[in-house]
Amino acid sequence: MAIPLPGTPIIIDLGSAYVKVGFAGDPTPRFVFPTMIGTERYKAIMVDVGARNLYVGNDAMKMRGVLKVSYPIERGVIKDWEGYYEILNYLFYSLLRIEDLSQYPVVYTESLFVQPDIKEYIARVLFETHGVKSLIFVPTPFLSLFSVGLTTGLVIESGDGTTWIVPIINGKIVQEAVQRLNLAGMDVNNNLKSLLMREGISISSSAVDEIIKEIKEKNCYFVLDPSKPPRTDDDYIYRLPDGSNLSIPSHIIYEAPEVLFQPSMLGYNIQNLPQATISSLKSIDKKYWEELLSHIVLSGGNIQYSGFEERFKLEISNLLPQLGPIPSKKLKSRGTKLTTEIKKEIKNLQNVEFVKKKKKDNCPHCGAFLDVSEDLEFCPECKGRLKLPKIPIELNKKKPQETNETTPIVCPHCNKEIKDSSSTFCPYCGQKLKSDEEMGIKLAEEFHDYIDPTEVFIKYFVPDNPQYAIFTGASILASLPSFQSLFITYQQFQENPNVLYIDFSEIL
Repeated sequence: MAIPLPGTPIIIDLGSAYVKVGFAGDPTPRFVFPTMIGTERYKAIMVDVGARNLYVGNDAMKMRGVLKVSYPIERGVIKDWEGYYEILNYLFYSLLRIEDLSQYPVVYTESLFVQPDIKEYIARVLFETHGVKSLIFVPTPFLSLFSVGLTTGLVIESGDGTTWIVPIINGKIVQEAVQRLNLAGMDVNNNLKSLLMREGISISSSAVDEIIKEIKEKNCYFVLDPSKPPRTDDDYIYRLPDGSNLSIPSHIIYEAPEVLFQPSMLGYNIQNLPQATISSLKSIDKKYWEELLSHIVLSGGNIQYSGFEERFKLEISNLLPQLGPIPSKKLKSRGTKLTTEIKKEIKNLQNVEFVKKKKKDNCPHCGAFLDVSEDLEFCPECKGRLKLPKIPIELNKKKPQETNETTPIVCPHCNKEIKDSSSTFCPYCGQKLKSDEEMGIKLAEEFHDYIDPTEVFIKYFVPDNPQYAIFTGASILASLPSFQSLFITYQQFQENPNVLYIDFSEIL
């Protein structure tokens, strides 16, 4: 696959389980590989055989039987920095194979609440070690929301290590309401392994973790009521790498992911996903509850199990009464008084128009008694005018638009000159040139009726591939010209490291 032209942003999404890499404008990642590092388990004793000491990604997966496998990122936190460096080298030089990184900007996706020193250190690695042209850090929940075309919604992002419940209103993350759970894909793996051991099933392989993950991804699903599971006696057959078959009881397949709703299965004393969602809503102004519940965005590979949406909706509906009455946002009819006055004036005009006309009247000039039922314009006796000429008055006629071509305006954001002073948005940076008040736009007033929690309309927005939702959002966002102006150069970073922290609600 050809490498895009210089200047095209590179997108890097480093997760706990997989790394997704590609370019802005790509519908899906160009490369997806496990976040895995493998080192040799045994010394090579054969003569003239060149063996590598380190394997990364797919290479480590293929050789995992004879390697010591490790995962540099655990629950969203970088644990092994040496392994992290090797992953960056692998994706830049072995996969993308870009000769001159100084011509390509980088979009680096990050989780929320990353420590400033870690964020700045990663920036230094990308700038100083790899020499990238420019850089920008984007929070993953914002990208998940943007991938489905929304700027307001409740993002439930569940990957391999962590689950985030993130409310976003008008492109701004409500940080005080964010919920982070150490309850995600690896906990489903641990629960599946525990259930297999209870059934006396032991997998004797050096790649047991990868086998457990593959069983989970291909077979697990949710049931609406765990106390009334579907009746099936068919076991699932999984073929092991050595060629033997593993028979798995059917109940294990739907009990394994149940830990997301029952953390106590692994002895965890934490909230489950629906409970954390309610806790998040309680930290937000209640006027946003209905809108957030009707815009729930599901993202991450851990929510791809069949039946998750239906089960989550059932669980959250049972917990909504804890919130009490939920305000229902409605628009008040604007200008009600003005409309009434207009109707009154129209009625008065109609009364005047339909007054019974006189059939005979005196001429105002000579006093002659005339028959005016024929709508005479001149008096037949004195030739005086009986009707005044009608002068058309166009009250609603718009004034010709004034042109200010001789007086251009300057954008207050990018300081570029704009010839058309009537423009609402800057054609260069896309920012608003005038406030809503300056443009004469009056926001609609609103009031709230309260509705029963059981009547709340819950709607999901799920990307075509939830596992790639973060990458998709970054690919769309990085293609916008107004977004590309936000990239930070090395010189800007050296002068002020705080430029890495951007409020992305400003670009909406």
